[in-house]
Amino acid sequence: MVVTLGYAEAVDEEFGREVFSSKIGGKPRWLDPTRPLAVNRVVCDECTKPMVLLMQLYAPEDEPASAFHRTLYVFICRSGACHKAGAKQCMRVFRSQLAEENSVYEEDASSNDVSDNNDDDDDITWALRPQVKAAPLCVVCGLAGTKGCSKCRARLYCSRDHQLADWSGGHREQCGSGKTDNAAHRRKLQRMVFPEYVIVSEEEPAQAQAEAEAFGEDSDDDGEDTEGITAEDMALVPVSGERAEDSSVDVDRAFLMFQRRIQLSPDQVIRYARSAESPGPSEPLFVSDDGRPSIGADANADVPACEKCSAAREFELQIMPQMLNFLSIDSVDPASIDWGTLLIYTCPKSCDSAGYAGEVICRQNFSSQGIGEKFMRAMHGDDSGFTKQFDSLNI
Repeated sequence: MVVTLGYAEAVDEEFGREVFSSKIGGKPRWLDPTRPLAVNRVVCDECTKPMVLLMQLYAPEDEPASAFHRTLYVFICRSGACHKAGAKQCMRVFRSQLAEENSVYEEDASSNDVSDNNDDDDDITWALRPQVKAAPLCVVCGLAGTKGCSKCRARLYCSRDHQLADWSGGHREQCGSGKTDNAAHRRKLQRMVFPEYVIVSEEEPAQAQAEAEAFGEDSDDDGEDTEGITAEDMALVPVSGERAEDSSVDVDRAFLMFQRRIQLSPDQVIRYARSAESPGPSEPLFVSDDGRPSIGADANADVPACEKCSAAREFELQIMPQMLNFLSIDSVDPASIDWGTLLIYTCPKSCDSAGYAGEVICRQNFSSQGIGEKFMRAMHGDDSGFTKQFDSLNI
């Protein structure tokens, strides 16, 4: 199974010119800028505030024709307290797609010389059609801007929450003055969303897959090969002093496989596993034997069938814990946002849906029982935040 890895890089000038973006944080870049997502689709069930963009990924497909252009958007609540609830309460994922022939994009005339000599669609440059007029957006988060400042009418918002945040953040002093936002105001607005990074991709090294497969073949089905492993043997971060006392732990097999698989590419922030060449659905790289999502036609399943076509949803990609290091959150605060991995399941037919089709996101946490209580405490200790546990892999 070929897996494509995504890495976070700083935004550059080239990113500003990209039409179809894959990125972490910032405001969404809508595939169809005339139809941004409405805030009611991304209200956190716990705090009732709007979620913000975690990441978006441009993931076009050959079939069906309606998914020629295709982007996935992942939103989460910024409040760490809300993440103590289930993923369904504080996370959302949406699929947006367009056919090759559509009213939004056209082939860039400047790319004709290249395209005439190469039939590869990847070499085609796309541009917005001149008549396309982007819909108004919230100045805070980039969702559909349906509410305006009652005084100046120049600022638009998705919700009263973001209107009040902008007002107290600096718009109060500038409203009606005709002045642009000052630096302090811009910084406050930027902190309302996650920092923005480009996601660049490359295939996973073949050695990583080969080693993982070899490890799986050498392991017993009942996981007995993991007994007696010490914290020092398996530590993602050094374990020293009294933390190393009584360091014999039972590490679950999925956790060992997870470490073994990522060690050659420890900075990966996403793993994309869907491929038309795969003989069947791909499997996630689970972080634990516990907490695997249930998949089925039952509406109560963690991953229910597609509501429109009834096809069983399939795993498409996962978000790795390394992404947490790019979100400017307090990694040692036990109340901060955290996850072992986020698993995204989508309709395998990419069935046509007007606007934004809701898909499924599941959260799997690291198991404190699976990797041992003292080892878990060491990973949360002063010498390393839990979200920075992959800075050094020592297997």
